[in-house]
Amino acid sequence: MRPIRTFVAAFAAAWLAAGPAFAAPSEVSRAIPGARQVGEARYQVLSVTLFEAELWTQSGAFAWDAPFALSLTYERSARASTLINRSISEMRGRGAGSAQALAPLRAQFQRCFPDVARGDRITGVSTGANTARFYRNGAHLCDIEWPGFRRHFFGIWLAGRDGAAARLSAELRGEA
Repeated sequence: MRPIRTFVAAFAAAWLAAGPAFAAPSEVSRAIPGARQVGEARYQVLSVTLFEAELWTQSGAFAWDAPFALSLTYERSARASTLINRSISEMRGRGAGSAQALAPLRAQFQRCFPDVARGDRITGVSTGANTARFYRNGAHLCDIEWPGFRRHFFGIWLAGRDGAAARLSAELRGEA
């Protein structure tokens, strides 16, 4: 009986030492060493899941003034133009500027973002108030620099104001 108890104790210790069950995506680990998941959420429209989202930080807590990574894993295919149009529209609604003022940012998005297929993971790493680096399935896509980018762009997911958007944001920030 003693050898079994010793084996179980050793196995449990090894399992606990291995760390969290869900490791950060490779691009997150490279950008934010020791990244810890803050929260995760599923975005659905009429009970159809569009994407799964995860928020990562070094401390495991969200703060607007610290680097973070947001990963979206798509459950449905989407054209880049749809994602870009929606992002620009949401940013305009958050006070980022008029369509004309955001035209240069739209051009950066068009060079950066591809169509996505089911299972694709797009990760944005907010490296500063005005900068971010983007990855698709772990491969670097582009870097974006734009005044107030962190709050205007990532606020789409992290600063939802009402209903499903507010619930998604709270879950990602680890508040739900």
